[in-house]
Amino acid sequence: MTRRLAAPGSAGECGRSLHVKRLIVVLLAALACRGNDGPVSRVRSVTVTVAPPQILVGSTAQAEALIADDKGMPLLDRKPVWTSLTPAVVTVSESGLVTGLQPGGGTVRASSGAVTGDAQVIVTGPVAATIQLSRDTATIFVPNGSVQLISTVRDATGAVIGNPTIAWQSSAPLIATVNAQGLVTAVAVGSATIRAAIDGLTVQARVAVLPTANASAPVIVAVNPAVLRPASAYTIVGNNFAPTAAGNAVVVDGVRATVTSATTTALSITLPASGFACEPTHQVFVQVTAAGIIGGGRAPLQAATPRTLAPGQSVVLSSAPDVRCNELSQTGGRYVLSLYNASRAAVQPGASGAVPVNLRGASSAAVAAATRVPGVEPAPRRPPWSAAAPLIGSPAFAAEAALRRSRDMEVAHASILQHNIDVLRSGTPARASRTGQTDQSRMAVRSAQLATVGAITPLKIPNLDGGDFCVNSVTVGVRTVFVGEHSIIVEDTASSVNGRATLQGQMNATFTQLGLEFESVMWPILTGNFGNPLVLDGQLSATGKVVMLFSPRVNAMRQGLVTGFVVSCDLKPVAQAPSSNVGEYFYAIVPTNPAAGYQSPDTRDSWARIMRATVIHEVKHIVSFAERTARSLPLEDISWEEGMARNVEELYARKFYNTLARQNTGYAASLGCDIRFALASPPECANRPLLMLRHFDALYQYLGNPEPYSPLGRAFGSDATFYASAWSLERWANDHFAASESQFLKDFTTSPVTGVQNLEARTGRPWEEMLGEWSAALYLDDEPGFTSENVRLRLPSWNLPDLWLGMCSDLGPCTIPGNTVQFYPRANPFQPTRLSFGAFEVNSVPIAGGSFSIFDLSGTQAGTQLIELRSVGGAYPPAPIRLVIVRVR
Repeated sequence: MTRRLAAPGSAGECGRSLHVKRLIVVLLAALACRGNDGPVSRVRSVTVTVAPPQILVGSTAQAEALIADDKGMPLLDRKPVWTSLTPAVVTVSESGLVTGLQPGGGTVRASSGAVTGDAQVIVTGPVAATIQLSRDTATIFVPNGSVQLISTVRDATGAVIGNPTIAWQSSAPLIATVNAQGLVTAVAVGSATIRAAIDGLTVQARVAVLPTANASAPVIVAVNPAVLRPASAYTIVGNNFAPTAAGNAVVVDGVRATVTSATTTALSITLPASGFACEPTHQVFVQVTAAGIIGGGRAPLQAATPRTLAPGQSVVLSSAPDVRCNELSQTGGRYVLSLYNASRAAVQPGASGAVPVNLRGASSAAVAAATRVPGVEPAPRRPPWSAAAPLIGSPAFAAEAALRRSRDMEVAHASILQHNIDVLRSGTPARASRTGQTDQSRMAVRSAQLATVGAITPLKIPNLDGGDFCVNSVTVGVRTVFVGEHSIIVEDTASSVNGRATLQGQMNATFTQLGLEFESVMWPILTGNFGNPLVLDGQLSATGKVVMLFSPRVNAMRQGLVTGFVVSCDLKPVAQAPSSNVGEYFYAIVPTNPAAGYQSPDTRDSWARIMRATVIHEVKHIVSFAERTARSLPLEDISWEEGMARNVEELYARKFYNTLARQNTGYAASLGCDIRFALASPPECANRPLLMLRHFDALYQYLGNPEPYSPLGRAFGSDATFYASAWSLERWANDHFAASESQFLKDFTTSPVTGVQNLEARTGRPWEEMLGEWSAALYLDDEPGFTSENVRLRLPSWNLPDLWLGMCSDLGPCTIPGNTVQFYPRANPFQPTRLSFGAFEVNSVPIAGGSFSIFDLSGTQAGTQLIELRSVGGAYPPAPIRLVIVRVR
C-alpha cells in the first residue's frame, strides 16, 4: 500500500516522510528539505494514487498526492485539498481517506491552487452467494397485464445485499418483456422464461401470458396446412373474425403475420421469414384480435429448418441465413457438427479474425442434460514391426528433442519468409539488374568462377541477425565443390568460426551426393509440378544455376534455429538491396561434428537427414518468387506459400515411400520410417531424410486445439501450425478437384489471384463450402463403420487414424504406457466437445478465421433435436460462421 507524505518539518521528518515506492526522488526530496529560506517554488503537477484502487461498498482506501514543481521536485510544504468528483459513489476526507458508497466508478481529486490531479477508484458490491425470486411461476393477461418479480440476494454470510445490480432477461420478449426492476409486462399470448442473474448466479421464473376471457373473442377451429412455418401462407378457420383483412390482427408466437383476406369465419395469412425464436417444433398460440377483443387458438410451429439425414448423409450450410436454426429429426444415432469461420482474410498475429459463437441445443421432448466427456480412444494395436525394437525417444535417437527444435525452427523460418514477401511487395524487382557493361562483365566473371570446381569466389550471406537482412550481410569467400546442370554447391572457406574448427574441405563427398540428388530427384519435381526457379536468371546473374552456399556463419544466426533459407532480396539489384547476390541463392548451415551416425544433431548424417528436404522446400520458395515476379503477379500469402512448400516435400517423400497420391497411405509406409530412420529394422528405413513427420507433427498440434489457429496464416507470433493446416487443405482440394495433380500445383503457383480466391479458382467451388467439408474430413477421415455419401468428407491420400495411432505408439503411450516420450499422448489429436441429445448450452471459444470447432452429438434421442447458433449476446450468429452436420450412424 502507499503512504501519505508527512507534513514538512525538520530534515529528519522530511526524510521519514518519503513514500516507500518513490526511491527515485529521494535526492530531490532531500534538497527540497534544506530549509525555507529560498524562493517559493511554483506547483507544476499533482499526482494522485489510491491504494487499494478497488474497494467494496463501505470499505476505505487511502489516497496520496505528490505535489511537484517545474523540475519534478516534491513540494513537501504544500497540503492538497481533496474532493470527490463522484459523490454518489465515493467520499473523500480532508486527509484523503476514500469511502465507497455504492457500486460504480469513482474519481477523487487533489488540488494545490489551480493545479489538480485525479485518480480512479472502483467500488464493488459484496459478492452474491445466493439469489431467490419471489415466485417461480406467474400468469398474466393481454393486453398490458404485468407482474413484479422481486429478487433477494445474500452474500456468503447470509446477509441481504441491498440494491443489488440484477441483470434481467426475457427468453421471449415478443411474448413478455422485463425491465431493469424485474417488472414483467405481457405483449402477446404465449410463454416466456424470465431470468435474473448476478455474479454468475441465475434463477428463473416461467410466465404464462393468456387472453382475457370474453365470449365474443375470436376462436380458431383449424389451421391449414396444419404445421406453421416461416415464410409460408395459411388459412385459419374459426369464428368471430372481423369481415375485412384490416379489421384483424394476427400474431403467431409474438410475431405479427400479414392478413391477406378475411371473412367472419376464415382468414388468409402469410408468416414472415424471420423474427421467430429458435425453438423445437411446439404448440404456440395464434392470437387474433378483432373489434379490440383478443382470442385465437393453438397450432404447431416449426421455426427451425428440418433436417432428416440417414447414416452417411451430411449437409453443408454454407449460406449465412441457413446456420442459425436447424432441427434434426428423431433418428437417434450419432452426429458430428463442425462450426467454422468462413472469413477470407489472411490471418496475422493480433488479427486472426476470430469471432465467438454459442451453440444451443433443445429437444421437443424431455430435456436431457448436456455432458462433456473425455474422447473415446480406439483400442491400441501393435505397430507392424517388432515391439522389441529399441525404444524411440531414448538418448540414442532423441526424437522428442528433435521435434521440439523443429517446431522452433519453423517459427523462425516463418518470420524470414514473411520479410521476403514484404520485400517483394514493397517494390518491383529490377529485371535489368545488370544494367551496364561493367556490371555484365563483373557478373560474367563471377559466374565463371562459381562454375569452376575449386575456384574461390567472394559472396554475401544476408545477416539474419542484422536487422534488415536485405541491407546487412556478411561477406565470405566460398569454394565451389559441385557443379551440376542446374545447381552449384559452394562451401565457406573459413577454417574456424568463433574459435571453433569447421569441417571445411572435409564435406566434398557429402556435398556432391546432395548435388546429384538435387539434379536427379528434386529438379524434376520442382519444374514438373511448380515452375522454373531460373525463370529470371537471364535478367539477374545469368549463372544458369541455383547456387547453394553452405557456411558455419549461418549456424550461429537466429540462435541456431535456421537450417537453410532464401531471400527475395537476391532478385533485386544491389542498389535496392545491398545484401543481394543478384541471382538464385540458397544459404544453409554446415555440420560441425566430423563423426558419422545420428548420436548428435550436428553430425554429417544428422545434417544430411534434415538438409535434403530443406533444400527442395527452400528452392520451391525461389520458384514462387521468380515465377510470380516474371509475370508481374502478386505474391501468395505466407500460409498458402508455406503449404505449397510442404506439398513439394510431400512429392519428394513419395520417392522414398514408393506411394502415390490418393493412395490412403498409412503410418508404416510413411512416418514409421521417418522416426525409425536410424534403426537397422526395418531395413528400408535406414538413412532416409526427414520427410513427412513435420507435416503431421504440426497437424497433430493444430487439430488438438483448432479454434485459435488457422490455415490462413500465423495466429500468434509463435504459431507454426499453419504450415500443416494450409498444406492439408491444399492437398485435400488437389485430391478431390484436380484432373492433374501437377497442373493444379503449377496453376496455384502462377495464379493471378492469391489466398482463398486462388483455391476457389483451382477447384471451382466456394470457400464457404470447401472449408466446411475439409474440417469435417479431418475429423471423420477413415472413421470405422462410416461411409460418407459426400466423398469429400475424407482425405484420399492419407489415412489419418492410422497415422495418429502410429505416432502415439512410437512417441506416446498407446503401445507402451511407460514410454519415456509422451509427445503424442492420444491416438487421435482431436478433443471434441461431446454432447448428449436434449438440452445443452456451449459458450464457444472464439474461432479464428479459416478454422473450426468440432462437436460430437449422440445418446438417447426422445424427440426432435434443435441446433441453434447465436452470438454471445444472443442475437443471430456472427456473419462468417457456418455449419456442417454429418450423421455418422
